[in-house]
Order: sequence, then structure tokens, then C-alpha cells
Amino acid sequence: MPFIPRRLQTISNRKPVESIDAASLLNQALTFHQAGRLPEAEQLYRKILQVQPEHFDSMHLLGVVHYQRGQHREAVQQIDSALKINPSFSAAHNNRGNALKEMGRFDEALASFNQAIAFNLDFADAFNNRGIVLYELQRFDEALINYDKAIELKPDYAEAFNNRGNTLNRLKRFGEALASYDRAIAFKPDFASALNGRGSVLQELKRLDEALASYDRAIALIPDYADAFFNRGKVLAELRRLDEALASYDKAIALGLAVAEIFNSRGLVLSALKRFDEALQSYDRAIELRRDDV
Repeated sequence: MPFIPRRLQTISNRKPVESIDAASLLNQALTFHQAGRLPEAEQLYRKILQVQPEHFDSMHLLGVVHYQRGQHREAVQQIDSALKINPSFSAAHNNRGNALKEMGRFDEALASFNQAIAFNLDFADAFNNRGIVLYELQRFDEALINYDKAIELKPDYAEAFNNRGNTLNRLKRFGEALASYDRAIAFKPDFASALNGRGSVLQELKRLDEALASYDRAIALIPDYADAFFNRGKVLAELRRLDEALASYDKAIALGLAVAEIFNSRGLVLSALKRFDEALQSYDRAIELRRDDV
């Protein structure tokens, strides 16, 4: 899955809170929120709503708190309530779309991002997010159009370049994908997801030593990056560095990656090492996870 940034949207331009105390509370809540202190921010948003039950910014940002906690259903409900008060606030539609996307409700998420863009034609984040949903719906050409628009609006948008790379990778347009990943990393050198994607493209291009270096950089940034350990193992296996490949697969599994493909790949390495009983156990595990895998 492509990497998605959880940006805190700015408050609306509606009439400010009339009460000086409420305005002060909102500013304090935003300070807590931007610092990641969600319990304190939530407490203050709720305190404002006790005084002004239809205060738009507090309702919307309380929904963002729910989203950041992974409470996506509650986030949608809260943002829906806010949008009844201010239906043209594009950031709220964008945040609603993000929550729906996380719930796998892609058609509804797409409609929310469409609304966000309709109210703000220069909303780079909404174009990027719409591209992510179109990717999930396997509408890859449309996804690319949206990533390109996001980049046009925000030329240093590393996340959009990464998502563009993921889509081009999926389309097997490996040279273009590599260029997109390189742009993402140029703008954000510590972008582990882009480094992981870059490694997968380099592996497809049979530039195996470069692929391995890219995975190693991703793991240096995120030591518990299970997908990168799995991909690293595949490169090591192709390089016939079998013991190292097995260690990389085992690390990915220890980090919680339990998919049929990794156990099948592990079985292949164990077979090549003539450790047949262990190979059989690994294949059996793969079959348990995906019984229709011929």
C-alpha cells in the first residue's frame, strides 16, 4: 500500500468564535493537535462544543482526531455533522474521504475527494488522495492524471511522486516508475516507502545490487519495515545468497508479515539449501494462507 500523510488541515474562514474564551480555547486546542497531543486537543474541542454545539471548526477537527486514532467510522460521523453547518469547506470533504478510504469504502471516498476539489480546484492533497482511491479501484490511468495534477500544483510533493511511482510500477512502466521514486527521494531523502518501491523497480530491471542497497536504506530508516525485509530477501535469493535471504525472510515473518508469498519464497530457499523438511513446512504454511494458490 502506497504511503498516505496525515496532514492537519487549517481551520475554516468562517466567522470567528464570538467568545474570547472560546477563541482562546480553540487556539490552545490547535496547538495541542499540531503537537500530536490528541487527548488534550479533544478535551478542548468538546469543551467548546458544550458552549457552542454548532461550532464548525471544533466539530471538524474532532473528526480529524478520530481519524488520527484510527476511529474512522466516528470520524465520518463527526465530519458529516460539521459539513451540515459548512458544506463547502473543502478540507472537511478531504478528511472525510481519507476516513472512508481507510474503511475500504472507495466509491464514497472518491465522491468526497471530488467534492473537495469542486470547492477548491487548487487542492493538491485532494488530487493526490483521489489518485490513491483510483489506484485501489484499478483505474490506473486516471490515478496518474490526478498525481500529475497534484505535482503541477505542488512541484515538491514527494508523496505524490511516490504514489505515481507505485502506479507506474504496477503498469510495468519501470523506467518511468524509477524516475518518480527518485524524484520523491530527492525531495524527501528519508522516504522509506519510496526507497522500498525503488528497490522493487530496480529488481525488475535486474539491477540487483542497486535494489539491495535501496532496501537496506529503507530498513536503516525503519528497522521494523517487514515489507522491505521480504523484498530484500527476494533480491538475495536471486543473487544466490541463500542463507542471507532466509534470514531476511525470517526477519519479515518475525515482524508480523504473514502472507502466502513469503512462506512460498522461504520454501524455495530452503529447498535450494536441501533443508527439505523445513521447506515442506513453509509450503504447507503458504497453502494454509492461500489454499487456491496452484
